[in-house]
Amino acid sequence: MEQFLFVLGRNWKLSLSELDICLRSTPFKGKIVDYSSNIAIVEFDELLNDEFYVDKLEILQYYLGGIQKIAKISDFISFLTLKKSFPIKAIRYNEIKKERQKIKEILNTILDDIFPNIKNENIFFATSIYPNLYDDVYYKEVIIKHFLPFLNTGISKILKEKGATKALYYKYPQKNIDSGNLNPIFPHHVIKYQLLKPHRAEIIFGITEEGIYLGRTFTTDDPNFKKKIDEERPKREFKSAISPKLSIIMLNFLNLFKNRKEKKILDPFVGNGTIALFGLIEDFQMYGSDIKKKKVLNTIQNIKWALNELELPQIPNIDQKFKVVDIKNLSKEFKEEFFDGIVTEPDLGPFFKERPYYTDGIELVETRLQPLYENIFKQAYKVLKSKSRICLVAPVISVLDDSHDLRMEIEAMAINNNFKPIPLITAKRIINKSNRILQFNKSKIFSIMDAKKGQIIKRKLYLFEKE
Repeated sequence: MEQFLFVLGRNWKLSLSELDICLRSTPFKGKIVDYSSNIAIVEFDELLNDEFYVDKLEILQYYLGGIQKIAKISDFISFLTLKKSFPIKAIRYNEIKKERQKIKEILNTILDDIFPNIKNENIFFATSIYPNLYDDVYYKEVIIKHFLPFLNTGISKILKEKGATKALYYKYPQKNIDSGNLNPIFPHHVIKYQLLKPHRAEIIFGITEEGIYLGRTFTTDDPNFKKKIDEERPKREFKSAISPKLSIIMLNFLNLFKNRKEKKILDPFVGNGTIALFGLIEDFQMYGSDIKKKKVLNTIQNIKWALNELELPQIPNIDQKFKVVDIKNLSKEFKEEFFDGIVTEPDLGPFFKERPYYTDGIELVETRLQPLYENIFKQAYKVLKSKSRICLVAPVISVLDDSHDLRMEIEAMAINNNFKPIPLITAKRIINKSNRILQFNKSKIFSIMDAKKGQIIKRKLYLFEKE
């Protein structure tokens, strides 16, 4: 069965979870069969039966928020072969030479698969190596400093032997190679260097505990597009706004991949409209509300601007879809059992510059946040259709005088309001690895943190379904 390599985003658990939810859906049925902190290996059930499966992969890439690239796998090298070819300490030189010859033979074979035409062509390629873990000593000291140069010169030599007029490769900064601190090329590089063209390619070497998957990038995310919509819209709050990628991931957690244009999605804390904007771009019918009139007006202005930029028709009666509403009155302003899903980031509390004391944090939770989230679930149950989902963010607060973070009992609130928690990761779908860093603590994971180091208020994602 043919396999595909998916390059994961910064939060690999979140990316894995989003990808797995997509692979449970009818259009893209499949399973993750291997993974690291940087890649996932996928086998599809029926996708390859479609004559235009590449188009479907491009649609999947477009839908996914946490996937940087998709590559088609051409071959595999066992981890034992890699270690024998490039040991930490070189002792048995004849064995090293013999094992490296095996790798060269594999490269010789796959290059005919990667490049449709080689003879008399000017070929340019970039070699991207995704390690099991970036802080692995073997990656820093051996893969970057020895394996990468071996691949670049080896591939270039083979291409010339096959008749290429030129065989040039992307050169990484030498200072990064010397320091052992090197990232593979990013999606914007793939676009910039036109590496999806027939005579140009990004050749990916994705490493897991099992070995190296070799393949060519087929599709890539377009971060420039997301950045333009996010940063150039007329109204934006830079301090604490949810990111476009996280918005798209949350929308995908609703598991609505068929007939998207018919699906009605609500964000009841619309803010300046990030979720609404990218929901529209992802083909949903978006609705929104907020207690602040200014926020609703900002969202409407941003949507009108984005639709104009994308040369899409404006939404008729947009003020009937985006309203000033207190969360307590949501079901009075929108019809009951009207929505196919809710995606939202509610009020997470004040924007702290320094960690609060425990007593201040508890007061915030008990007097402001807990009642707010109780109302969210009460109202969501009324306006959501049966079996529909709500994906929301809840705050986890780091306090000054306690080693434990403050958090609310979100799952208990949801259950009390007739919502069942949906696992974001399950051992039945994604098998644990032997490395402890890559393991999941439980057989079912019902929430995933999305936070940068040192953040005082961290985002935690939850997914629930109306019973």
